Amino acid sequence: MLMGAAVLSASAQTDFRHISFDEALTAAKQENKLIFIDFYTTWCGPCKMMSNKVFPQKNVGDFMNAKFIPLKMDAEKEGLELAKRYAVKAYPTYIILNAQGKEEARFTGAMEGDVFINKVNASLDPEQKPERLKARYEAGDRTPELVNTYAMQHFEKRDEKGGFKVIDDYYNSLSDADRIKDENIFIFTRYTFDFDSERTRFMVDHIKDFSKASASSVGERLADIYKTELGSYFSGYKRQQGLYDENAYNKLKKEMNDLGFNNDGKFTPAFEFIEQRGKMNDTEFLAYCENKYDNFSQNYKELLVMNLPRLFDIENPTTAANICKFIRNRIAKMSPVCIQMAGRTLGSIEK
Repeated sequence: MLMGAAVLSASAQTDFRHISFDEALTAAKQENKLIFIDFYTTWCGPCKMMSNKVFPQKNVGDFMNAKFIPLKMDAEKEGLELAKRYAVKAYPTYIILNAQGKEEARFTGAMEGDVFINKVNASLDPEQKPERLKARYEAGDRTPELVNTYAMQHFEKRDEKGGFKVIDDYYNSLSDADRIKDENIFIFTRYTFDFDSERTRFMVDHIKDFSKASASSVGERLADIYKTELGSYFSGYKRQQGLYDENAYNKLKKEMNDLGFNNDGKFTPAFEFIEQRGKMNDTEFLAYCENKYDNFSQNYKELLVMNLPRLFDIENPTTAANICKFIRNRIAKMSPVCIQMAGRTLGSIEK
């Protein structure tokens, strides 16, 4: 018999049952409920996030317990055969079954509690089934809800090209006044990632036009986009790929300051680091890194350690040796994540 994983701690709200799959089928018939299976693995970070932060939430638990017989299955242990039966290939995968064991819906990934509840409801709504959504979309239905759900279904099937086409076509069909409406904010907060994209430029140019309700989430999305772009300079990626443009970098820096992302000065060390790399030879810059390393945030320490081979000429034996020394002298004080990155960097250099 396949057994569900142990019930969550006493503080948890979602009542994952410690019963076999056959017993779950019986319970589903007796209680007139569906079966919900969370297929997870012990090494899966998103699985842990859901178990530790989402399933224990009261609103999630109340929703799940009222509607489902919830099971947790380790897809590599007690749930291995069941995972094979239902062709589970990613983690976490959530499968909803009826009392006869027939699949009614499935979806994957980690998400916030409210989003999870909406996703479960959407997956069981006949009007939001893939074939029905496709028919509605092709018939010209362009409500924000349908566009969002239809695009997300493309992404969940690893069809990024199709998903972005849905979003791009919808965005291009809207007037500026419609783009800033609360109902359309998902275009920016869920589907806009690239610094140079038209949608990012639109957010920057209209940052004061969004409603108070949307301004915070739009600002957070912009901050993430700018931080990622700054990281491409900090890591040396731009220089290595021949993409470094001083005017583009200065524009990025100015906009980050103008938009208030650096009001607390947290990005100032990164700005200085990028600018000094362009002025110094390898010996001078490594000495600079020695001196400034402790001033960096944890995120930038990790980014630096991971990208040292990109920032320096590691084909030079002396430079390579000095970089390895730089890492080893600091490894005792590194975070566990940074230590992992340091190990990979040392391996790539010393190999």
